[in-house]
Parts: sequence; structure tokens; C-alpha cells
Amino acid sequence: MRTSADRASFQAAVRAAAIVFVVAWLFSDDVRAWVPVWVPIALLLAAEVEFVVRGRREAPRQRSARVPPGPEDADLGFGELVEDEHGVRLLPPPERPERRGRRLGWLIGTVGAAAIVALAAHSDRAATWTALSTETRTGTEARLTSEASRIAGRPVRVRCDDGYAFTGAGSDTLGIAFPGAHLAYLDPDVCRALYDLASGGDRRGDQRTADALVVLAHEAVHLGGERREGVTECLALQEAGPLALRLGLSEATARRILQTSLAERLSERNVIRAAYALPGSCRDGGALDRRPGDRRFPF
Repeated sequence: MRTSADRASFQAAVRAAAIVFVVAWLFSDDVRAWVPVWVPIALLLAAEVEFVVRGRREAPRQRSARVPPGPEDADLGFGELVEDEHGVRLLPPPERPERRGRRLGWLIGTVGAAAIVALAAHSDRAATWTALSTETRTGTEARLTSEASRIAGRPVRVRCDDGYAFTGAGSDTLGIAFPGAHLAYLDPDVCRALYDLASGGDRRGDQRTADALVVLAHEAVHLGGERREGVTECLALQEAGPLALRLGLSEATARRILQTSLAERLSERNVIRAAYALPGSCRDGGALDRRPGDRRFPF
């Protein structure tokens, strides 16, 4: 009986730790980069399989006759009336023995969950834009300004929106350009992704890299004078290829991730992004193809 209760407590602790691990895996880019997708799935599946298998292997409980309250019911207030030379008095039952196995299981689960959460929080904090030194951020902004000026064809400025004044969760915008001021603001996550690419750091996914490249190129095209969003997006996809090479990405990888990015944009049916839909001329040999003899579009 006690073994079964201890095993149930241990299983509950393992399940709790597994759930916390899966949550950390879902919300932490670094944990996802280190741990393959099959690990959290296998962890939860193993816990459930063990529960089912061990439960089936247990012998069924035998029905027993009702017995009066015993020591295990001490916390319910039961006791025993005894009579001695001093009269009749209540003799309280002994204290219920402490179940160390249950507490140990929950302690292990709690410590493991806390360690995973702390690791995920630390990893995510280290991967943010603000975790970089002031000198590094200033140098990165100068590099992005240079690249944007090259795409725009005139001097412009790029700033990373540290205070989320124009970008981020409040506006759901990754970049915004002010052509009249020759200035563009980028979401800090975009700046960090471009820094990781240029510095040879962990890119943490092709989609993140491709999106960051296209966002910078998109705002640079706006600063160059183009106002139409769909046309700007098409030109940005083409400018993102040479930009990727200048920031250190291999040609094969740049072509692959931009081809994927183009396919995703062509298949997109989001009403909110309808203004960014690629026009029909955004194709190989089309009116918006800046390298019509290349035969590889967008790069």
C-alpha cells in the first residue's frame, strides 16, 4: 500500500517536472536550439507509458472487512477511551508516520523544475539585444546603417528601438521607416538576429535570420523612396540575398532560406498583411525582377 502511494507521488512529481520542461522548451529559443523536438515528446510519453504499464502489472486490491480507525487516522482526531485508576480518559492515537518518499519525490520535481525555468530565463536573457554591451550595440547599429544606406542608394540612419517606442508587442511591427527623416527603427530582436549573423554567433533558426534580413532590406527600400508595401517587400526579398552574403551567410544558405521565405509570402492569406501581398510581377523575369537574366528569383 505504501509502495503504491510512494510510486504515485513520484509519478506526479515526474509529470510536473516534465510539463515545466515542455513549457520551457516551447518558450525558450535556446532550449529549443539545444534540445530536439522529440525529447519533450518522448519525456511525456515515457511518463504516461510507465504509469499505464506499472498500473496493469499491479495486483488488484483485495476487499477487506471494515476496521476501526487506527494510527493512520490520527489527523482525523480519533483516539481511544481507556480506564485506569484515575478514571476514564481519552488516549490519543500515535502520530501518523511521515512519508518521506512522497516529500522526496516532490522535492526532486520542484528542484528540477526550478532549475529548468532558471536556465531558460538565463538563456533567453543572454540572447536579447540589451544583453550586448553598449559598444557592441553601437557598432552593430553603425553596420546596419551602412548596409541600409547601400540598399537605399543614399545616406540613411538605422536605430534599434531599445525602448519599443515604435516596434514590438505594442504595435506588432518589426520595423518602421521615416523617409522624410532618412531614419528607420528596427525591433531589438531583429537587431540581435542580424548581430548574431554578422558575428558568426548562433543564428537559432533559418526563419529568424531570413525575417531579419528582409525587415532591414524592406525599411531600407522605403528609405530609398518606394512607398508601396507589396513592391517594397518584393524588392526587399531580392536585396536580402546580397545583404546576407555581406553579413557572412553562405550563398547556398542564403538562396535556400530566401526561396523558402518567398514561398511563404506567396502562400500567405493573412488579411492583416494584405497590403504586403506580393504583386504578380514579383517573379522571375517579371517587371520587378532586378536581375532578369539570373534565372534564380529572388536571389
